[in-house]
Amino acid sequence: MSRIAIIGAGISGLTAAKTLMEKHDVAVYEKSQTAGGLAQSIKADGCTFHICGANSMKQICDTTRKFIEGVINFDEEIVEVKRNSAILFENGEVSKPEFHGMFKKKMTEIEGVPSPISSHIYMLQPEIQKRIVSDIFQIKAKEKSSRSPKFLATYLKAKYGQTLYDMFFGPYYEKVWHSDLRKIPLRWLEGRLHAPTADEIIMANFNHDKAQYLAARTFLYDINGGAQRLVNKLVEAIGDRLTLNHVVRDIEKRGDKWLVDGMEYDKVIFCANLKMLPKILHTPEIEPYKEYIASLKYHGTTSVFCELSKNPYTEIYLPGKEHRAHKIICTGNFNAANNSESHKMTGTVEFTDYISEDDIKDELSRMPLNPVYITHRYTEYTHPIQDIETQATVTKIKDTLKPTGFYITGLLAEWEQYNVNQAIAAALKTVETI
Repeated sequence: MSRIAIIGAGISGLTAAKTLMEKHDVAVYEKSQTAGGLAQSIKADGCTFHICGANSMKQICDTTRKFIEGVINFDEEIVEVKRNSAILFENGEVSKPEFHGMFKKKMTEIEGVPSPISSHIYMLQPEIQKRIVSDIFQIKAKEKSSRSPKFLATYLKAKYGQTLYDMFFGPYYEKVWHSDLRKIPLRWLEGRLHAPTADEIIMANFNHDKAQYLAARTFLYDINGGAQRLVNKLVEAIGDRLTLNHVVRDIEKRGDKWLVDGMEYDKVIFCANLKMLPKILHTPEIEPYKEYIASLKYHGTTSVFCELSKNPYTEIYLPGKEHRAHKIICTGNFNAANNSESHKMTGTVEFTDYISEDDIKDELSRMPLNPVYITHRYTEYTHPIQDIETQATVTKIKDTLKPTGFYITGLLAEWEQYNVNQAIAAALKTVETI
């Protein structure tokens, strides 16, 4: 049996603790007053407010599912929700939105297209359709001969063409990440992008098949408050091994032991923010990487919880410059219990980085679905941004520290773009050799 310190009680740290605690003496340190990290949700006016993102899961592997089944009653609590996403355009891009039945009369001024946009080219104005058709033929001609792109902008243009890139993909992702897509490495999003071929785009538009080429037609959601339910059950299982409100300030190696704020451990699992590491880890192994870690870019999210007009959507994408927000997540449609008697339909409007309450309310006054402000939460670190060197550098850091008994896993710890189940899977893989 080893004594193991786990730094950070987000979903990764909690997963590591639950997996290891039966055979090892585990202690978990969390700087905040609550566990869960980005997977948290809270109650606001009797409704469920996800403080960051949708708190859903997609494409769960068998190992992750088995882990979750050991914590909650998967079959009774987890439901499969059908994705119904829309992209809103407000500058005449759509031919006849009322004909396509996207919105009720009170919202006909919003020109919407179902997602994925590549399957609904037939809904756009004829001149736009012509440009996209020309792009598709160019894509088809190059599909077999093109070199594999290294950056996100190049990939999206190669798969969808310049017109769709300019209309949606470019402006939307630049809104989310506030970054030049020409510099975002494609491998950062490996396994998360599932672009159709040119033939599939053509067939989807002939057949008017909305769902066939969605990357994920459905997602999994816990009816008891999303991922917060899993967090609660993990915290309950871990018990007094978890210490909240503890900011770890000093980690050093002494002989074959690790000292975490003076407490002795055999191994350490770091699941917190990578940018903290050079400040608290006092070992020569981290020295060569301090400057690079300090240079890493990131963005935060202001999540605004609102009452919304009744609608059928799970999420609505806002690529245009008319709104600072990039997405409306209609969490009230994930599960009716997320709403309340006083708020029949709720959801979250997402803004990248900080936005003041006054600016929030000003923005909401001009947005679709008539959002009425309930509350909001700003989280400084939600989108770690990789450059071409990030994955290789983080891997070197992990490989350098692992032989000393120091392990790294987690979205911010690895500077990755994980959802809930991907974070769990990464944590399980990390601890399997301990």
